Amino acid sequence: MDITQASDIFQYQAWTNSEPENDFFREIYETYRDEMYYAAFGILQNRQDAEDVVHEAFMTLLANMDRLEENFPRRNRNYILTIVKNKAYNLYKSKKRQAEKEVGEEALEDVFDEEPDAKFMEMEKKEFIIEVLKRMNPSYRDILLLQYYHEMDIMEIAEALGKTPDNVRHMSVRAKKKLKEMLEKYGFQGR
Repeated sequence: MDITQASDIFQYQAWTNSEPENDFFREIYETYRDEMYYAAFGILQNRQDAEDVVHEAFMTLLANMDRLEENFPRRNRNYILTIVKNKAYNLYKSKKRQAEKEVGEEALEDVFDEEPDAKFMEMEKKEFIIEVLKRMNPSYRDILLLQYYHEMDIMEIAEALGKTPDNVRHMSVRAKKKLKEMLEKYGFQGR
C-alpha cells in the first residue's frame, strides 16, 4: 500500500463508527480498490474520472456499511462493483450529454458565420452520418469516433482500447469500408 492509499483509508475511516467497522472498511478498501478503479476506468477511459468515481463509491459504501457483510465476500464484491459501475455509467452519460450540448451550441454559433444554405447542408450531412454511426457495430463506431472525432492516432487508440496497433489498423479499415457501404445503402453520395 502506498502513502496515498494509506491517507485515503485514514480519511475514510474518520467516517466509521467503531474499531471493528474501521478494520472491516480497511479490508474492503485493500481488497477491492484496484478492481473498482479498473472497472471505472474501463467505462470512462479517463484516469481522473475513474479516481473520482472510486472515491464516490467509497463514500456510498461508508453510508451503507450495514449492507456489507463480513461473511459474504462474493456478495460484497457484487454490491461494490455494481455501485462503481453505476456511478461510472452515470458520469459517462452526463459527460456525453454535455459534449453533445456543446457541439450543438457550436453548430448554432457557426450557422451565422457562413452562408446559411451551405451550413445547413453541412449540418444535415453530419446528422445523417451520426445516425448511420449509431447503427454500426459498437467496436467499429468507437474506432471511427476515436480516430476522427477525438483525433487520436493508431497508437493512442490501441492503448485506450487495450488492442494491438495492427488490430486497430485492420479494424479501422473494416470500419471505414462498412461505413461507406452503409452510407451508400442509405443513398448518401459523396467522398
